[in-house]
Amino acid sequence: MRNGFGSRAKKTAIGASVVLGSLGIGGAGFALLDGGNASATGTPAATTTAPNATKGHKVGQFLRRHTVESTITVKTKNGYETYNLIRGTVGAISATSITVNSPDGTSLTATINSSTKFHNTTDAQLATGDKVGVLAEAGVARWVNAPKTTSSGATS
Repeated sequence: MRNGFGSRAKKTAIGASVVLGSLGIGGAGFALLDGGNASATGTPAATTTAPNATKGHKVGQFLRRHTVESTITVKTKNGYETYNLIRGTVGAISATSITVNSPDGTSLTATINSSTKFHNTTDAQLATGDKVGVLAEAGVARWVNAPKTTSSGATS
C-alpha cells in the first residue's frame, strides 16, 4: 500500500528521526514542533491527519543549519557503525589529517586518505581558520564540506 509520500520526504523524515533520536528528543521533538503535547500515553488521537511533508523538511533544514557536533550510530548489515559530524573552523590541516574546532569548544581530528571526498574545496585550498563541516567514520574523514564561495572569495 502506498502512503503518498515521495522518497525525498521519506529520506528527510528518516534522517531527522535519526538525528533527533541521537539527540535524545525523538518523537517528542516532532510533537512539540507540531504544537502538540509530548505525552507518553499510547492512546491514538480521535482524528488522524496525514503528516505535513513540509514539516519534516523544515526540521531537516533546521538540523542542517544548526547542528554543531554530533555522534550517530547506525545499524548496518555489517553491524553498528559510528559517525562523527562536526562543523567549525579548521584548526590544523596537512596532507594526511584535518582538525576541526567547533564553536562549543570540541574538536575532531580525522585522517585524510583516498576515500575522503571534498565538496566546494580541496585539501590544498583549505587553511587554518576556514569554515568546514566534516563527517568521519572510525577516525577517517569521509566527507569534508566548505561553504560555496563566489569568484570574489566571499562565502554564500
